[in-house]
Amino acid sequence: MSLAFLVAVSSVSAQFLEGGPTQPGLPTGCVGSFPNLTQCTIANYYLGDTVDRCAPPAPYPVAGQQVYIKDSTNFCLNLPNPDSIFLFNNYYSWKKLPTIVQAEGFVQSYCMGSYLPPGSKPLPQYGIRSAHVVKNFTVPGQNYYQIHGYMDCDLLGINCTSTAPGRYDDAGQYDDGPFINCGKEPYSGVDASAAANPGMQHYVEMAGNGLFCMRVCEKGNLGPGLPCDLTQDTAGCEKFMKVQFLGEYATGFSYMDLANGVKTTASVFIPPKTSATLSGASAAATTGGGAAGPAGSAGDAAVSPTAVPTAKKSASLQIFNAFVVVLSVAPFFFM
Repeated sequence: MSLAFLVAVSSVSAQFLEGGPTQPGLPTGCVGSFPNLTQCTIANYYLGDTVDRCAPPAPYPVAGQQVYIKDSTNFCLNLPNPDSIFLFNNYYSWKKLPTIVQAEGFVQSYCMGSYLPPGSKPLPQYGIRSAHVVKNFTVPGQNYYQIHGYMDCDLLGINCTSTAPGRYDDAGQYDDGPFINCGKEPYSGVDASAAANPGMQHYVEMAGNGLFCMRVCEKGNLGPGLPCDLTQDTAGCEKFMKVQFLGEYATGFSYMDLANGVKTTASVFIPPKTSATLSGASAAATTGGGAAGPAGSAGDAAVSPTAVPTAKKSASLQIFNAFVVVLSVAPFFFM
C-alpha cells in the first residue's frame, strides 16, 4: 500500500465518519477540516495531491474564521469554537474547557469593535484586558500588523492553566497554513476588505496562559524568517514576535506606527477581575461550557472616542525595530 494512499485514508478518518454528525458548513459526515497529524509526520508535512473531502465550499477564507487588526480596539481573533461538535463531545459535555492548542482546527472569529466580518461574533465584553498594536510597513513586501496583550480566560471560555507549575504555555497556534502542508485551519484567513486589512492575506496567532499575540501579513510571508513564519508555532509570543507583557505593556491599549514612531493610546475602561482564573473543569461547570460572559453590542469595553497621540521615537523604538523587522527573505513553498 502506497504512502500516498495511507495519508489519504488517515486524513479522511481523522475528520470524517460515514453517517456521523456534521458540523454546519462542512460536507456530510465531517466535524472538522484538517489532516491527520500522524500521517503528516510520515509524509514530512507535505500531502501532495491529497484531496480534503471535508473542505468547506469556497470562497475562502470561510465566514466565521476571518481575522484582522485595525488598531487596539478594532480587531478580530480566532478562538475555540463553542459550537464545535468535536469540542462539545470531548470537552464541554465533560464540564471542561479546551486550551488554545486543544482547539486547533476548531475555531471561531471573535471581534472587538464595531466591524464584524461575515460570520464573526462580538467578543465577550472585557474578554480582552489589554491590547498593543504595531504597524510595520518598513520592509517592502513584508508589511504586517501585530497585536499582543492579556485576555480574560474565564470570560472567553478557555482553559488557560499551565501544564506544569510556572510553565509559560502559549504554544497553541492558529494560522492559514494550507491543507497540503498540514495546516489545521487551512480555510481561515484575513479579512482583506476596505473595512479591515486591505492587501493582507496571511495570519499567525498564538495564545495561552492568559496571553495572546497575532500578526496579519502580506501574501508570501508564511515561510521561515518571514513575518508570519509558520515554523515558529511552539516558540511563543515573546520569542517569535519579541513582545513584552510587563511594564507599560501589562495594561492599556495602544497603537504604534513604526514608520514614523508615533504611538497612540486609547482610553478603555476595564474593571478589576472579580475572581481568580478558573481551571478548565470548574470554569466549564460555572459557565456551562463554550464562550462565556456577556457580549457587548460590539464586544468592546468603554472606549474613549479620542485617542491621545504621543511621539515616542526613542532608543527603545530603535531596539524594538531591530527585533521585529525581518531583514532577510528565505525561499519557501508557501505562497
